[in-house]
Amino acid sequence: MITMLIVGTTAAGCSPAPKSLLAVERTSTGRARVLIAPCPGYKAQVISAFSSGGTVEYKRWSIINDAMDGSLDSVELFSVPPGWSVTRSDLNELKDGGEYTVVLNGGSNGYGLDGEITFTPDRFDALKAGEVIARDGKGSKTVKRADFMKKDAARCTPE
Repeated sequence: MITMLIVGTTAAGCSPAPKSLLAVERTSTGRARVLIAPCPGYKAQVISAFSSGGTVEYKRWSIINDAMDGSLDSVELFSVPPGWSVTRSDLNELKDGGEYTVVLNGGSNGYGLDGEITFTPDRFDALKAGEVIARDGKGSKTVKRADFMKKDAARCTPE
């Protein structure tokens, strides 16, 4: 399913393996916010969240950058930032018993550069202030928000 989301939505070039471009944090109101790592020249094009396992029914929420320019540093799940529009919205909350994946499609300097993070509501609910869930190889780990937001040329370079 992830391959289907990536095809045709990235910038020119091949679609490399997702990097640690995304993290999920819990806002002060308990909502989920997706953070996008700081990468010079990066343009986010599509952000999708979908149920990817567990006992919940498959649903998806997707937004697209209408202008295909500019960048975001964060977006609250199930909210639409200015200049973006909804392409699918049958997912509107994180339910217990499920696993959720957020996929970011975008590019930098004409190359596709995508991110992905998977988490459960239990793991999300356990986050403390200043913590985020970030990608770690093929899995994820809880890290300090400040550490995730540090510039890292390796994760910003398309392969």
